[in-house]
Amino acid sequence: MRLGAWLLSKGKITEEQLDKALQHQTFFGGRLGSSLIKLGYIDEDVLGAFLSDVCGAPYAPPSLLERIPREVIALVPARLAAQYRAVPIAIEGRRLRLAMRDPKDLIALDEIAFLTGLSIEPYVATEFRIQRALQRYYEMPSAARSTVPLAPGGPSPALPRPAPSRPPRAAEPGPTPGSEMGFDGYPLDADPDHIDSPFVRRGGTPSPAGAASDPPPPTSLEKWRMAQEEMPEEIPEPGRKEAASASAKASARATATAAAALPERREPSPTLEEVGARLRAAESRDEVFEAVLDFTSARFRRCALFIAQPERILGWSGRGPGINPVRVRQVAVPLDRSSLFGFLRHGVESYLGPVPDLPANTRFFFDLGCTAPARAFLAPVVIKGRPTLVVYADNEAETEWNPDLPAFRRLLAKAALALEILILKNKIATL
Repeated sequence: MRLGAWLLSKGKITEEQLDKALQHQTFFGGRLGSSLIKLGYIDEDVLGAFLSDVCGAPYAPPSLLERIPREVIALVPARLAAQYRAVPIAIEGRRLRLAMRDPKDLIALDEIAFLTGLSIEPYVATEFRIQRALQRYYEMPSAARSTVPLAPGGPSPALPRPAPSRPPRAAEPGPTPGSEMGFDGYPLDADPDHIDSPFVRRGGTPSPAGAASDPPPPTSLEKWRMAQEEMPEEIPEPGRKEAASASAKASARATATAAAALPERREPSPTLEEVGARLRAAESRDEVFEAVLDFTSARFRRCALFIAQPERILGWSGRGPGINPVRVRQVAVPLDRSSLFGFLRHGVESYLGPVPDLPANTRFFFDLGCTAPARAFLAPVVIKGRPTLVVYADNEAETEWNPDLPAFRRLLAKAALALEILILKNKIATL
């Protein structure tokens, strides 16, 4: 439900107030809730009640964000706080309370829980309070917002830009002072000889008598283009025009044939050592995931990464024909249903084989936006005995292929170590 409809249904505002707030929002920009508060029609707690009702999460009033202990703020790095617009507000045992603009962002909840090692209890807060908390506790500047000018007029004056430099032009004889210009562009008192023979040689002398006259200059842009196309780059010798034309056509055919025979240029596949170096230098979980995805996508036509949670699998990103990374992030597969990810519940190291005809698998590929392959390969990244990340890959309809299992085992082990190092770094920062 939209904010305006919710407020009307609760009797918080009138239709007239909603219309005025919408006009205010159109004129000044921003969100409707901000306009309603500025006009005095609602207060921040009413907006918070709406957000809580829509998001299904408790509301974090301004008082909860006023005095947050330093050790609580240190639990969430500034990078994640800015990326997900989230601020930690309290910790109770192994549970971290987190004020967020969007408490339904499962990827944000998973990453913060992963780095802190704590379970997350999300709260919803207004955008204004989240921004003020980021400024206060993380020293992040607020983003400037452009507004509509209050009075009509031109744009605000800007610094003058220097005119682009042009090459010097040769001096041209101009009309004598006081002379009038004719419709042909020449002064009325100009020398008729110069007007009748304006085209001269580069040396300044007229064309010799008896010489072949040049074709008239093109009188339109289309004729000029036609003249350029007809102009040869090299003038063939007399009697060899046909031979030169045939040679040029044969050369063009040979070039086209050679180009068609060349294989498509592809970027070199990253080696395990190169990906290992990226994993050692990774500063965030996303950098680890990107390195794993680069290695996998170079060896399969389609691949995707999924975050493993105790009860479900969440999409992170993917590559290949028909796979849209935005759609991958919307994928969620419950682990209590039989699917390709069922091997995770049985402690199996990986899965390589056909795709079973199951309702959960049908829905999985429908959500991905691509057709089911003939075979699929899945393997997890395991940290402390628990699957954290799942690598999915396939070669579409192809059936005769096998992955380099030893290389992938080493890759996933390296990725697990890189993620554990990130967790330890974050714990060191909070001590």
